[in-house]
Amino acid sequence: MSSAYMGKEIRSMSKLIILTIGVCLFVSCEKSDDVVAVSIDDDLRSYFDSFAAEGAARGIQVDYQSAQVEGVIQDIDENISGQCQHNADGPDRVVVDRDYWDQIAHMQREFIIFHELGHCFLDRSHLDDRDGNGICVSIMHSSSSTCRNMYNSTTRSGYLDELFSE
Repeated sequence: MSSAYMGKEIRSMSKLIILTIGVCLFVSCEKSDDVVAVSIDDDLRSYFDSFAAEGAARGIQVDYQSAQVEGVIQDIDENISGQCQHNADGPDRVVVDRDYWDQIAHMQREFIIFHELGHCFLDRSHLDDRDGNGICVSIMHSSSSTCRNMYNSTTRSGYLDELFSE
């Protein structure tokens, strides 16, 4: 082989090596989305699963890991039954007060979880609209003093249609 041919091949190999190193550095230095594993308390899991199923039935894919939304039961300050805690440095968190959770029935549990997931997952704000009878038109109302909450097994479907409509 001639030395000119060997020189071209070495230059080609050098370029390939430099290109490969550059790509590797770019990929390894590229800002990654730090995805933190989310956790959902066992007592909340069935309600989170039900929210996901209701969303899917209405064309909304619910993926708590991708959305970085988790759920916990813990003590919260007085007069707060549940809240969505937005967190810039980690998963958003649905928090339900332990004492409140222990005292309420299934439909109330579903209501509080769905309401807080409305904030944390669907990014919904409060909606205090009411119908002519003073009944809340949305599960996303801010309190029972603004309208009458009529969430129950009979009205559930309509409330969930509204919840997932935006």
